[in-house]
Amino acid sequence: MAELNDAQQTAVTAGDGPALVLAGAGSGKTRVIVERILWLIEERGVDPRSILALTFTNRAANEMRERIMARLRVDRLASWVGTFHAFGLFVLRRDIDRLGREKTFTIFDDGDQLSLMKRLIKGLPAHFTTVSPREALEWISGLKQKLAEPDFGAPCKAAQESTYRELWSRYHQFLLSASGADFDDLLVLLARVLEQHLDVRQKYQQRYRYVLIDEYQDTNRAQYRIAKLLTESHRNIFAVGDEDQSIYSWRGAEIRNILDFEKDFPGARVFRLEQNYRSIGPILDAANAVVANNEGRLGKTLWTAQKDGAPVRFYLAADAEDESRFIVEDFVSSGVAPRDVAILYRTNAQARVIEEALRRKGIAYVVVGGIRFYSRKEIKDILCYLRLLVNPADDEAVRRVLNVPHRGIGGVSMERIEEYAVSRGASLLHVLREIEHDHTLHARTREGAGAFVHLVDDLTLMAKASPLEKLAETMLERTGYRDYVRESDEKDFRSRLEIVDEFLAACKEFDKKQSGGLIEFLQELALLSDVDEWSAETPAVTLMTCHSAKGLEFDSVYLAGLEEGLLPHATAIQSDHELEEERRLCYVAMTRARNRLVLTAAQSRIIYGESEARAISRFIEEIPGSLLRRVSRKQHGEKREHAPRSERAVGALKLGTRVRHAKFGEGYVLFTSGSGENLRARIRFKTGRVSTFMVSKAPLEILGRNPEEKRR
Repeated sequence: MAELNDAQQTAVTAGDGPALVLAGAGSGKTRVIVERILWLIEERGVDPRSILALTFTNRAANEMRERIMARLRVDRLASWVGTFHAFGLFVLRRDIDRLGREKTFTIFDDGDQLSLMKRLIKGLPAHFTTVSPREALEWISGLKQKLAEPDFGAPCKAAQESTYRELWSRYHQFLLSASGADFDDLLVLLARVLEQHLDVRQKYQQRYRYVLIDEYQDTNRAQYRIAKLLTESHRNIFAVGDEDQSIYSWRGAEIRNILDFEKDFPGARVFRLEQNYRSIGPILDAANAVVANNEGRLGKTLWTAQKDGAPVRFYLAADAEDESRFIVEDFVSSGVAPRDVAILYRTNAQARVIEEALRRKGIAYVVVGGIRFYSRKEIKDILCYLRLLVNPADDEAVRRVLNVPHRGIGGVSMERIEEYAVSRGASLLHVLREIEHDHTLHARTREGAGAFVHLVDDLTLMAKASPLEKLAETMLERTGYRDYVRESDEKDFRSRLEIVDEFLAACKEFDKKQSGGLIEFLQELALLSDVDEWSAETPAVTLMTCHSAKGLEFDSVYLAGLEEGLLPHATAIQSDHELEEERRLCYVAMTRARNRLVLTAAQSRIIYGESEARAISRFIEEIPGSLLRRVSRKQHGEKREHAPRSERAVGALKLGTRVRHAKFGEGYVLFTSGSGENLRARIRFKTGRVSTFMVSKAPLEILGRNPEEKRR
């Protein structure tokens, strides 16, 4: 406690009742939650088992758990610390039967959902409008995050809505019959069982007398309801968040949850953590200048004792290739270790040219959000076998591995098996048990089905007593999976076999932890995210989207693609609400940097195969000139730094003034705003393009008055 600042101490030692801690970027919010839990246990004498702490990432949960255990000097933490989804899984494994479902349900990951949706769309009658599988899943997910369902009685607002409604019904009917649940269900079903069953709700209210929630600004409607239901009797909710870092509306997060906290929890106290311990002054000042333009804020001003440091730099590249070359050359010349560097971007598509530039220089890098280890084909195959040992009704797992390796069950036979399962209302595995004696099917099909069923039955028995590694190894040997890999990919079979061996190593590590059996292993993997598989100790540059970087920090950060249409994204420019979220995203990305922050943009970029002229992001223009230093490159790749231009006769710019932009050509001024170095000009070019520029920074040449304006 002695190491906390006054604001942190005040928040940590708050008494019972609702409390909201507004914790700015780098202000020590994780520390406050950890110290709050320790204070409750050590100073207030609260039973650790009555404390529930909910986060949004496994990484954050693990960090909290390890810190608390180290301070308490224990090997196992009695308090429940984990993600919302993990808590949903914890409760549903115990109480989902109250909703008429099996406790051994399977969690369908993104790949499972996509595979299922593709099949459902393919099976729709011809009169339904064509939709993409991902769009259908997004539509379904959007409703579930709001705890809503389609209004089947209301008229459809668009042609595809009738398709989405039909897919909603078929999708959930399949999940129900396969005893499956998707990630949204872990929250939706948790909220449902708490709302519909008073005894269940009271059980968890009495068990968890103190509920702490991290990143409260990221809660969606379902998570908000869960928090309300868990705390309605004792009102001991301790929420920590930052409205300036609310960047997940696309997955259902509602910023109103944090903005309306005092209204939702009457009598709530609000604490502000405004001292930043991460970033140097120039970085923090530049980030604050950007986010200050948002209106949807509760209000706080971050400051740091680290006043001095390198200025934030900005490089305007000719194109994406030039931008990537500059980033790599600048990083190399800085002497910063690769593991301390992150290159952030708005969209995954931007990563390709950056990867190429890094490869040319022979620099090791990792891409967060690439093909995840547990999403690779070999791992998915093994996991589907293991899933069947827990949930024999998992038809999606059967479809994936029934013919992997080949068992002689062809497409026609599979169609007959599927039809028979539908007509019987039975699972595929159940039908496979029956067809072993069905002589209307080819002998090879019957033999393959029988072999598959016997394998699953034997492994199911083995799973009850054997270590996970031995179980997986037995499955590989019985199926001849390694030979299958060698025969199916003569070129890359060695690397694919290495992936299989790496999975066995993961099983061995799980066995060492003695933290549960097969079902616990499967659910642990199902809840992994891209960032969970990333390690800060990897000696490589990290490439990731701005969204993925939230919660992380690096010594040096390069934020690429600060252009209108990228950051802010093109889909957000016409909406004030979405534009504010893009500004928050920019703020989050900037505040990941501790000591060096470099911003880049390109004057042209290839979009959908065509080169397109780009305008500098308005977020660059929102950074005062005194806080931003431009970097230019000479012909031989050298670079020089200079402050933004201030010598321009800005008074000459007014309505109708003709100008020439170095990239966009001639145009005329529609209007101006601001003054001095903050003067902005809205310009219409002959091409029809209309853009706003910070005059002190834009490459503009004043040509005179617009002839049409003179005539008026």
